[in-house]
Amino acid sequence: MSAWRKLKKLGAIYPKLSICVLPDTPAVREKLEEVLGELRGVSAAFALKAEPLGERDSAAALGVLRAAKEREYREIAEECREFLEEIEANIRGGNVSQEEAEELSEAFDSLKEWYERVRGTDWLGVEAGKEVEELMKKCEKALEEFVSLAL
Repeated sequence: MSAWRKLKKLGAIYPKLSICVLPDTPAVREKLEEVLGELRGVSAAFALKAEPLGERDSAAALGVLRAAKEREYREIAEECREFLEEIEANIRGGNVSQEEAEELSEAFDSLKEWYERVRGTDWLGVEAGKEVEELMKKCEKALEEFVSLAL
């Protein structure tokens, strides 16, 4: 018998809802109430407080949450590397201009905003965040050097 049927026999229901996991902090609760207020007007929306049943479940849940945040950081790291490559390619190709500096500045601002958003929701402090922080510093320094060449 499948595990799903066994759960059904225990009384499990499958509500066909989207589920998300958030930390239980005052700031998150306040924003969550705002979002739930919006959702309640168009569909069923509610918040539940969940707690792992034991150490194994706690470790498994934290593993899933860490992996999700690591993926986000890996995406940013890849964008950082591409940004650094673009700067190098522009310098090698002699494409050092005020216009290119402005485009790169806008791209960096967008990258920085993305990084800040991910870092702001990294309540587990995953290891990849440190790598991305260093990459962001390299990007900022490379951009500053490019801008000084373009002036």
